Amino acid sequence: MGHLRRLAELAFLIAFGLTEITTTVFDQYPILMWLGAVVVLAILVDSLRCARSQWRQLREAWSGSEASG
Repeated sequence: MGHLRRLAELAFLIAFGLTEITTTVFDQYPILMWLGAVVVLAILVDSLRCARSQWRQLREAWSGSEASG
């Protein structure tokens, strides 16, 4: 399920960027730009949280292998 969420987040980021570049919808409806920016911020926070968790797991695996070896 995590992979599907990551793909959905990536698809949103690409769609948001392409919409900004190719259309004027955000000029016409600035609230959409702000809502999109909030979602982009939420994706950033989630990515940082996941990266921190992965880094912690790598550190624990590294220190565990040093203790046993």
